Amino acid sequence: MIAMNALLVMPAYNEERTIGAVVRKARRYGTVLVINDASSDQTAREARRAGATVVSHSRNKGLGAALQTGFSYALKHGYGAVITIDSDGQHDPDEIPKFLRKIEEGYDFVLGQRDLTNYPFIKKFGNFFLELATNFVSGTRLKDTESGYRALRTEALKKFLLSAERYEVAVEIVYEAGRNKLRCANVPVRSSVYVKGVGVMDGIKNFRYLLRRRKRNWRMYLEDLRTVLKKNI
Repeated sequence: MIAMNALLVMPAYNEERTIGAVVRKARRYGTVLVINDASSDQTAREARRAGATVVSHSRNKGLGAALQTGFSYALKHGYGAVITIDSDGQHDPDEIPKFLRKIEEGYDFVLGQRDLTNYPFIKKFGNFFLELATNFVSGTRLKDTESGYRALRTEALKKFLLSAERYEVAVEIVYEAGRNKLRCANVPVRSSVYVKGVGVMDGIKNFRYLLRRRKRNWRMYLEDLRTVLKKNI
C-alpha cells in the first residue's frame, strides 16, 4: 500500500448499477470523491452507501466540468495526487498503485495505456489518429491519449488552465501537460470488454478544440524570437 495522499475523482451520470462496487474497491487506495453530474437515478445514494464523498451538480454539465469540480476539491483540501477513474467499471481500481508509484517516482502526469487489440477497427483507427494529432499539437509523446484513467500531481494542477466542460477535457489535459512541460509517463492498464463510448465525431471535435487552444500569443512569439537569436548569434 502506497502512502501517497490521493483523491480518486469519479465523475458519474446515472451509474447506480456499477458505482457502489467501484467505490468500495477504490477506497482501499485513497479518498473517493464522486461528482454526481445531475443523475436522475440513485447514483449519489449508492456512492455514499459505498463510502464515497459526493458532490452533486444541479444540472448536467459534462465530464470536463465534473473533473474541474474534482480538481478544485483536491487543491482546496491539500491532496498530493489526483486520479481520475470511470464509475462504470471499465477501470480496475486495483491498478491505482501503478499510477501512485509513478507519481512518487517524480512524474507529474501519468496516463493509463489500454490494450485495444480487441476493439473494433474504427475505434482503433480513431484512437490512433487522435493520439497522433494530440501529441503533435501538445508537444507530448504519450500513448492512448483518450484514456480516462489518469493521475496528476496536485502541484501540477495549479498550472493548468482548463475550460472544456464536455469530453474535450480529455485532450485539453494532455495539452496542458505539454504546455507546462510536465514530466509524463504511461502505465499499462487492463482493458475490459469494449463499451461504446466516444465516436469519430467526438474525436474530430476534440481535435478542433485543441487547435483553438493552441492560438498563439505574444509569449510564444517572444520564445520564437529567443530561439532565432540563439541560433544566429
